[in-house]
Amino acid sequence: MSTVFLYCAAIGGTLLAVQFLMLLFGFGSDADSVDGHAAGHDAGHDGVGHDQGAFLKLFSLQTLTTFATFFGLVGLLTQSMHWSPLAVAGAAGLAGVAALWFVARLMRGLARLQSQGNVDLANAVGHLGKVYLRVPAQGQGQGRVLMQVQGRTVECAAVSRDAEIPTGAEVRVVAHQDDDVLVVEPQH
Repeated sequence: MSTVFLYCAAIGGTLLAVQFLMLLFGFGSDADSVDGHAAGHDAGHDGVGHDQGAFLKLFSLQTLTTFATFFGLVGLLTQSMHWSPLAVAGAAGLAGVAALWFVARLMRGLARLQSQGNVDLANAVGHLGKVYLRVPAQGQGQGRVLMQVQGRTVECAAVSRDAEIPTGAEVRVVAHQDDDVLVVEPQH
């Protein structure tokens, strides 16, 4: 059994160190898999295909390597203290599960800190902007406006319900359509 503990500690510890170094130097993270979502899915996802139980959400590369590392280390330590084989297996298993749970909670917390950086154009309603490309009259085409939304300058598609709005005119956003098109009117 010593060999199993030694291999778990060595392989798990090595992989854990490599993961830490990669994370330290910005080569990615497995934090999204802890939450059960692949990177790139937005918060409004309907959850189709994401019906795993809470137990399955515990598993990621970090949690599994942490389990193996602590399972091996505690197994070796308790064996060297001449515990019974049953007590050694129990302590090693308990240490591995505790480490797995702790790292899963830690990664879930880190994943919450991430920001998508997406701009929600619904927040543009009521704000002022400037016409970048003329906005045709009565929704007969789309123009473009530049404006500040959520602290960022964005260029958005825009339509007018009334008269044409020329390039350079200041406009106010009066509505947001589902297809990320803003409805604007001239600011007087």
